[in-house]
Amino acid sequence: MSRLIPWWGLLLLGAAATLQAQYAVGGGVLANINAHTANFRTISPDIPNCCPGFESATGFGWGIFATYDGVRLAPRLRLLAELSYRRHEATFLQREPTTVSSPQGSATPGTFEHELRTRWSTVMTALLVGYSPVEELPQFQLRLGIAAGHTLSADFQQRERLVEPEYGYFADTGTRTRNEYAGRIPGTAPAYLLLGLGARYLLPLLPRNQLALQPSISAWLGLTRLLSHIPWRAHEVVFSLGVVYAPFELPSPLQPGTPQ
Repeated sequence: MSRLIPWWGLLLLGAAATLQAQYAVGGGVLANINAHTANFRTISPDIPNCCPGFESATGFGWGIFATYDGVRLAPRLRLLAELSYRRHEATFLQREPTTVSSPQGSATPGTFEHELRTRWSTVMTALLVGYSPVEELPQFQLRLGIAAGHTLSADFQQRERLVEPEYGYFADTGTRTRNEYAGRIPGTAPAYLLLGLGARYLLPLLPRNQLALQPSISAWLGLTRLLSHIPWRAHEVVFSLGVVYAPFELPSPLQPGTPQ
C-alpha cells in the first residue's frame, strides 16, 4: 500500500499543475442512461396493438467514441468534435385497467400490461465548444454542443399480458398474452438532433507525460423525432472514460530575463 502512495501523489501533482494541452486526440468507452418520451398507440398501423398510448421508456446502453480537441478559438475557448457508436435499449410499459369475467360469471377488476421493448444501434457525430472557467485549471472544461445521430438499426418486441387477476385468458388466443410481434421498427428518421451540456477533466497519467485519462459526463436533450411519423424523442445522460494523446504546454523553468 505504501508503494502506491508516491505514484498517486505524482498523479495528483501532475493533475494539479497548470497544464494547457495543445490538443487532445483519442478514444474510449461510454455508458448511458436514456429516457424516451413519446405519444403513440402503435409503431405502425400494420402492427396491431391495443395500448391506449405509450408515453415514456427508460433503458441503458454502451458505446465507443473517438474525440478530437484541437481548435483553439480563444485562450480558454476551444472547438472539438466527437464520433461515437452507441447501442441502447428502452422499454415502454403501460398498464390499462379493465374488467374481466370471473369463473362465477361476475365482473371483476383486472389489468392489462402493454410492453414494448426497443433496441437501437446508432452512429453519432457531435460538434462542441469547450470552455475552461478556471484559468489556473485548464484541464477542467465545460462543454456545450449539438449532435446528429443516424440510426443503423432499430428492433422491437411487443406483447400484451393479462396480469390481474391470476385467472382468465384472452378469447382470441386462449392464453394470457396476445399481440405478440417482433421485427424492425419502420420509419426511422434519416437523422435526429440533440443538444448537449457536459464537462470533462484531463488527468495526466504521469508528470510530463503526453497521455492522459479523460473522464467526462454529459446530458443530451432530444430535439427531433426518432421516427418520421411518430412524436418520439430520446434523451440521455452519458458517462465516458477515454485515453487521449495530449501534448501539454508546460511552463518554462526560466522566467524572461533569467540568466541561463
